[in-house]
Amino acid sequence: MSGAQLLNFLSSALICVGLVSCSKNASDDYHFEQKQYTLLEQKFEFVVVDNMTEWNSLVEQYVGVDGESIGAFSRLRLNRQDPNLAGSECIVYIKDPEWVYEPEYIGHEIAHCLYGEWHPSQRGKG
Repeated sequence: MSGAQLLNFLSSALICVGLVSCSKNASDDYHFEQKQYTLLEQKFEFVVVDNMTEWNSLVEQYVGVDGESIGAFSRLRLNRQDPNLAGSECIVYIKDPEWVYEPEYIGHEIAHCLYGEWHPSQRGKG
């Protein structure tokens, strides 16, 4: 391999590595697009769901889709009376880890509590 070919190969490899390492996708296959707001002070409540029957019922009630396509979800109660949204609450629904262990979804939902709709073009991915 000539010096020019080697240089070309190494440049291509570095570009590929750079593209992969700069990817914003997390382990749940979502990437961060934009903040709707930043809400650092709020009340958090976690609902740990024990089984698929209960999960499906809650997902249908609050999200309106099939529960098998959802790893976790959150409900935001924004206090729009306050300009800083002080007094807002976030309820995060997760599956009991003894039933299904998916910790990546907890962080995903907390990001919704903190930043609102941060992945608007990726809705419905699961």
